[in-house]
Amino acid sequence: MSWRNRLLPASFRGVPFHFEDNERAGGRRGVVHEYPKRNTGYAEDMGRRQRTFRVRGYTIGANYDLQVRLLELACEADGPALLVLPTRGPSLVLCNGFAAMETREEGGFATIDMDFVEAGSAPSAAASINTGEAVSSAADAASASVAASPMSGIGHQ
Repeated sequence: MSWRNRLLPASFRGVPFHFEDNERAGGRRGVVHEYPKRNTGYAEDMGRRQRTFRVRGYTIGANYDLQVRLLELACEADGPALLVLPTRGPSLVLCNGFAAMETREEGGFATIDMDFVEAGSAPSAAASINTGEAVSSAADAASASVAASPMSGIGHQ
């Protein structure tokens, strides 16, 4: 099966559009540590960077204006949604912005540039620790332990 047979129809939130091109970006996040009086430092790997997608689509035909308006509304709707690109398939993304353009010379035609970032998943509440509260609790427990110790009165007059 050739790549042309694997192409999917483009859509965002179920709103179809014609696909012109797309650009994807990703990689790793890193922090560079550099030190005084040293010729070398090191780069600390902080995990995978969120993937971003820049998509140029277009609408054409008798209802092109209604179709581009539906895409605009889809981009402004709350929360992440499904983006389907012909060569990439479905991705759960959040629309960071869009720009639609119509020209007098190209009546019945509009382009729309859309910027997306993969939605990922929010950290769970159970995984987060309130470090201030944890330190305070540990200090209180240590103080109570010292106060209850039989040795706590020795040496203090």
